[in-house]
Amino acid sequence: LKHLSSSFQLCCNLSPPVQSDQEHMQLQRQRSFDTSIVQAFSPEIAKMPSLGEPLHVIQTLDCDTRGQLERMRRDYASFRLGAARGMKGELTSISLADTDVNSSSSVGSDLSARADSDYEGDQSLHAESFQAVPPPPPCASFLPPRRNSKSRWAPHLSSCQCSETHDEYHTFPPASFSDRTVKVSYVSTASVASGGDPLLLRTVLETTPKPKGRDSFSSVHVVAPPEKQSPEVAEPLVACLCKAATVEGVELHVHRLPERGCAADATAMEEYEAIFQTASSAILAKADRASLLLYVGWEDHAKDSYAALIGMLPFRGISTALLTQRSAHGDLLHHATPSGVFQVNGRDAGRMGMFPVHAIFGALTSCTMIDNVQVWKPVDLTKSGLDKNPVAEQLPFKIGGLVLPMIMHNAAYSEALKALGAAVRSHFADDRSFFPIVSCGESCDALGYGQDVLDSMGESGFLFTHKSGETYKRYDNYGSSELFTSISNARAQGRTPVIIAVGGGVNGNSIGLIAAVTGADFVEVPTTPMHFNDATTSAKKAFSLVVDDKILSKNIIGAFYLPKLVFCVNEMLLTSSFANIHATIGESTKTMNMLGMAGSSTGASDYHNILGASEFASNTISIIRTVGGFDRLARFVSTPAFARVKGQVLQLGSQIKQLRDSTRGTVASAKLSGLMADRRNKMRELREQFHAMPDNDKSSIKEFLTVVNREIVAAKAMFLAYSDPFEKYRALLFEYAHTLGHGVEAFANGLYARCQNSGIPVPESALRLHGQCVGMAVLWAGHMSFNLGLLEGTGLQLHQALGYLFNRHGGFSFKPLRDLCDAAGVCKAEFCEGVLSVVRRDNKRGYVASADPAKSVDQLVSGRPGKMMKSDDINAELRYLVEVDEEWQHNVLCRAFDGEFDKVADLVDGQLVFVSSGVACQSSSETVADLIYEMLVRMYSGR
Repeated sequence: LKHLSSSFQLCCNLSPPVQSDQEHMQLQRQRSFDTSIVQAFSPEIAKMPSLGEPLHVIQTLDCDTRGQLERMRRDYASFRLGAARGMKGELTSISLADTDVNSSSSVGSDLSARADSDYEGDQSLHAESFQAVPPPPPCASFLPPRRNSKSRWAPHLSSCQCSETHDEYHTFPPASFSDRTVKVSYVSTASVASGGDPLLLRTVLETTPKPKGRDSFSSVHVVAPPEKQSPEVAEPLVACLCKAATVEGVELHVHRLPERGCAADATAMEEYEAIFQTASSAILAKADRASLLLYVGWEDHAKDSYAALIGMLPFRGISTALLTQRSAHGDLLHHATPSGVFQVNGRDAGRMGMFPVHAIFGALTSCTMIDNVQVWKPVDLTKSGLDKNPVAEQLPFKIGGLVLPMIMHNAAYSEALKALGAAVRSHFADDRSFFPIVSCGESCDALGYGQDVLDSMGESGFLFTHKSGETYKRYDNYGSSELFTSISNARAQGRTPVIIAVGGGVNGNSIGLIAAVTGADFVEVPTTPMHFNDATTSAKKAFSLVVDDKILSKNIIGAFYLPKLVFCVNEMLLTSSFANIHATIGESTKTMNMLGMAGSSTGASDYHNILGASEFASNTISIIRTVGGFDRLARFVSTPAFARVKGQVLQLGSQIKQLRDSTRGTVASAKLSGLMADRRNKMRELREQFHAMPDNDKSSIKEFLTVVNREIVAAKAMFLAYSDPFEKYRALLFEYAHTLGHGVEAFANGLYARCQNSGIPVPESALRLHGQCVGMAVLWAGHMSFNLGLLEGTGLQLHQALGYLFNRHGGFSFKPLRDLCDAAGVCKAEFCEGVLSVVRRDNKRGYVASADPAKSVDQLVSGRPGKMMKSDDINAELRYLVEVDEEWQHNVLCRAFDGEFDKVADLVDGQLVFVSSGVACQSSSETVADLIYEMLVRMYSGR
């Protein structure tokens, strides 16, 4: 509470400029009153922890004390007037509930931003206050305005009418915000060299930094070599730790590295398997952000690098400590395996100051190594002229204050590829050459996109192809001796390996993680809208946990790593599948329901605590006004002519792959060259089908793709630019509807495998990609909110309408999955249990402590789209998380199985209604969208 008192006093001393004697006198009376308020609280404050106590001490006060704090906060907020009125901004990270009092000063914003940021010792934030400096100039508009400019993007501040502009939403950090340092401490512990002592475990537990908000670790996961690898050094340490854990009642697990990965002559592939097998073992043993990963090194201290590589993989974070036998400190901030392929450099700007090793223990003298993170150097668009190219549209985007170039290139396919190659080459023109490694899945490879991108680089490189689909979003699908050899050889030749992800989000996420563990430069070339606006707008790159072709947990093994460039060739998007187009809008319905009109004054109030949000504030609901373009694109990719030519392209691609694989390493044959020429001609024919469409249809489709990309990218930037680049606090809001969404996605992929093994055909209409599963789960989440009394009336109607509007083609109906379940003999109970078994391993668990195994964490909308339910748990409130009963989830899953959510939005007698999917609608989707938009505008304006 002394911490709060100090904040109060700072607030009392900070006010807006005074322009008259009367205002000056009023201000003096306010300051006098504030002083009396603080003095009145002083007896209670004197009993509390000192101002110097860490924030987690305040966050973990007992219920009575926190209740007292809350009463004091409300008392203060109810009396405080003027510039420092209310403490909502100051207490964002430690308050129990929001009040209606507006937040105040930039000092308060500064304190809150520091409390909310997740650098946890990985970044050194600066002491100066965040001032309300102007944002960078807005980007140019992306398309001619549609319907009186209703879909044009503009920054919030260009038309701000908010009554309160001193909150974090309107506040921008200083330029030094993106400056980071990275550090690690070496703690002298003599017993590490002699088998340990009874106090070793306690020393490690007390010295290693704890996760934010916690004062102890929930479990310890020891990683050690095989027992016979180091019987004299490592084994005594393991035995010592196990004995101490038993004595002290500490939950401890031991994970053994594979034998070959520990060998002195281990290959890069064997190193890779050791890293990911061990990380998977720890996660299966329920290691999470509240756990400690304790790596036991041995005589071959070069293998200490495994500590950093394994420690960075539990996706939601884990504290890592290293017991080392090294004879010299060396560079504690850089770890590389003996092969040189896998490495973690804490100074790498692409890691944004995240360094996985938090403490090192050994027999050398204590020291702390601290260094500046390197300057972020993405691809400079000015060098290749992309910044002035009228058909190359740059979307404004930042992560952690760092600018990430995102390009939508609208030129013809070949011209766009030339621009891509020129941009990448310009990045390496000054001082070094590069080795391009293009990664793409089976479908993307068959279309020729991977080879075309590799050819555009103008450098010899490597085309890495792999299996496609969520079931193959796993480490064994992306581990390749040939891939790792190409990286090693490139470095040996002095060339920078550049991994280029060409394809959808699964490929981008997965090969991005390979770039993260190898330290290669990374570029993304998305071929689906969802990959562009959802997957690339995140530093997180991850694999799923997949065992025996069954997805146990989605996106739970990963790291944070930034690409140097995101470059979208818009004509590639035209070959998106029917399912991919629905997946794009499914994720968008999630974003529309969680953010609503974030650029409005009401939206600014909803998200007052998001630092610098006004720079990117998105009007996500403008996406619904492009529903006509969505419908036309869905029909276009479903036409028999399109399907016929695309099928021919895929058949040619299959022949090319077979011939290419059989002749790898030899000169390309005339037959191979002929097949590739035939494929290029067929792809031109495919694109010509789009260009032959009526101009209105083409414009409508282009507008849909532009608006959905623009608004979703802006929505992500709102949270990631300054407030939460590591997506562990406020940005977890983007996990809305993902708890059940991931569950049904994993179940569906298991069902497809089951049908394939049983010879049951899976129709294309039954395929449900990630975004489609999220779109279905949005509707289920809305019903859960209704059952809890959180959503009703118009608010509920609009929440569901944002999904039902886009279901005229059945992309979010459950019936095709239900028919497949019936064919495979899967009953309702098996379906529900299959989904909930994944939910129980959801990667958001660990943020909120719950003693009840029948509860999980989720997010729910309250009142209307754009307004999220709050929690009484401080760790949950920071993430918009709430505890939900598994019974509630089971209830909506049963309803989904019975087809209750298979509906479409329509107008009947001018009223918005939801009719069963498959029933002929009375009104066009665009007419329905206009009404929904107007209803949302009225709700946001209070009319």
